[in-house]
Formats: sequence, structure tokens, C-alpha cells
Amino acid sequence: MPSDTLSVLGEKILLAIWKQNAVGIRSVDEDALKSELSDSSSGFSQELETLQCLGFIVGGNNDGKIGYALTPLGLAILRQIEEDKLQELR
Repeated sequence: MPSDTLSVLGEKILLAIWKQNAVGIRSVDEDALKSELSDSSSGFSQELETLQCLGFIVGGNNDGKIGYALTPLGLAILRQIEEDKLQELR
């Protein structure tokens, strides 16, 4: 299960990127992402790096700012996490 291997912060980052509609060529600025996750100051950069290594997000430089977007694999993982949470509610 993906939720077993991802940290809570990792799940929050994926969800925050999704909420910002940053999929494919659209990206969300790192500062905007940090402001969305105000409680995640420790380990934020490390978690972004981990998510990139896993292939869930891609990072790029856009006009001097670092931006992140979900990959198709990241979307699939996020969907699975949300589905698992719905199953827990039943």
C-alpha cells in the first residue's frame, strides 16, 4: 500500500500540489506550496526530494522559481491514498 510507505507529510504535499492544480506542465511554486503546508517546516525539502526520487512529482525551474507538479504515477498514488481513506470510513 502506498500510504504505508509514504510519510504523512508526503501525503500532505501530494494533496497540496493536487489542490493547486499542478499536474503535467502546470506547476506550483515552492513558496506557495510551503504556505499551503504551514506546519511542515521540518523535513519539507527532504520530503520533496524523496517524492521526486519515487517519481511522484517533478520539479523544475520556471522564471527563477522552483515549481513542482504531479506525475501520472503521483496522481495514481494520490488516488489510491484517498480510496484507502474512504475504505477506512466504511
